[in-house]
Amino acid sequence: MSATLTYQSVSVADRRTGSTVDVFYRDAGNKDAPVVLLLHGFPTSSHQYRGLIARLADKYRVVAPDLPGFGFSDAPDASSFAYTFDHLAEVVESFTDTIGLNRYALYVFDYGAPVGFRLAASRPERVSALISQNGNAYEEGLSDAWNPIRAYWEADTDENRNNLRAFLTSGTTSFQYTHGESEPSRIAPESYTLDQHFLDRPGNADIQLDLFRDYQTNVAAYPRFHEYFRAHRPPTLAVWGKNDPFFLPAGAEAFRNDLPDAEIHFIDAGHFPLETHLDDVAAIIRKFLARNVDSAQGAALFGELGEASAPAEAKELLDGMRGVFGFVPKLGYAIAAEPSALGAYIAMLQALGASSLDPIAQQVAMVAASRANAADYGIAVHATLAAKLGASAEVVRALRSGSAIQEPALEAVRRFATSIATNRTQVSDSDVNAMEAAGFDHRAMVAIALAAAAKTLVNTVAHLSRPEIDAAFRAH
Repeated sequence: MSATLTYQSVSVADRRTGSTVDVFYRDAGNKDAPVVLLLHGFPTSSHQYRGLIARLADKYRVVAPDLPGFGFSDAPDASSFAYTFDHLAEVVESFTDTIGLNRYALYVFDYGAPVGFRLAASRPERVSALISQNGNAYEEGLSDAWNPIRAYWEADTDENRNNLRAFLTSGTTSFQYTHGESEPSRIAPESYTLDQHFLDRPGNADIQLDLFRDYQTNVAAYPRFHEYFRAHRPPTLAVWGKNDPFFLPAGAEAFRNDLPDAEIHFIDAGHFPLETHLDDVAAIIRKFLARNVDSAQGAALFGELGEASAPAEAKELLDGMRGVFGFVPKLGYAIAAEPSALGAYIAMLQALGASSLDPIAQQVAMVAASRANAADYGIAVHATLAAKLGASAEVVRALRSGSAIQEPALEAVRRFATSIATNRTQVSDSDVNAMEAAGFDHRAMVAIALAAAAKTLVNTVAHLSRPEIDAAFRAH
């Protein structure tokens, strides 16, 4: 089935006014795949998710609507449409009903957070997981940049309202994208230019100023959101641009007040980390979704892994693994579900061991391929083996963290294996030149291809079976 991205509008019932609102949305991925619902923030639209949609739609159905008053959705005049977060949440709820979204992982950012948390609290049974990317739910997450808006909450005067018009200017819009970014040249100018185009539409200033005023209801609703978190314990990820001028890192950490198992990641970025750190954020999200949303895999597919699950034909092969490690790794039992696959993998490792590539470089190549495949189990195994083979502590730390290796030859191996795995085996002249500059020939390149091929097999089985990483392979 196609994962082609489509751009659509749908007429959604607005139960508050009795009329309808046309909601624009981006929709990609197989219709029967788990759904990820992306809710955008101020001052942007679903356009902010263009890159993330491309990174997720091969595996999930990804739906990203424009809120009323934003992007390509209807923007009724503020005199006839109440621009409140309660109202926006009602329209989004109607939108999910209209297009038939009955279960979804909810990704929220900025304004999308109070909208999405209202949606989750209203229909908790529909939320399979929560992902908050700079989407606040705690007062400690609000920075001093909110002070002018707080003044408007405290005194609803024309002066305080007009003071907020500076937030709607092109300078402030571009600031939201560039602040906290070490490499602003990585930010596509069409992002803030498109946002400003919509902000500058006639009547839009009053829409945004009304929402600034109503944001105080979000702060008042925080206890309700916290109660939802505690009562329903959705699997939760907070991935945060730590240099955000509006939402502080404390807002991400605060999720653990009510969700002790929440996963927290900080990115060295500002308010819009998807603009500059898309690959980093997407990798974190894919791992989180695989663990918490892909319900047909893991124990549901393989059952409990152990001696009892292994076919008799695999016993001799598993005994060989026991001789190497002193135990049978959990993943070994999963591969043994098809004994011929386990035999093929062991043969590949034996062939790699007989290649021109030295033993530590072999482990580097397999860690790199595993990282490109988002396979934490493979990373843990081969980092451990590298240490046992005499790799320095610095090299082992780099393997576990995914950072560059200071030894040039090993770094060249890491990069080449990564290129094989990420570029669908089609390495570039640049990759070849880098290997040759590090002293490797075509034989080594073929050996690294063998390592990457071996990891394609077992990384796939690891994702299907989801074994817990054995204690012997964990970092100490």
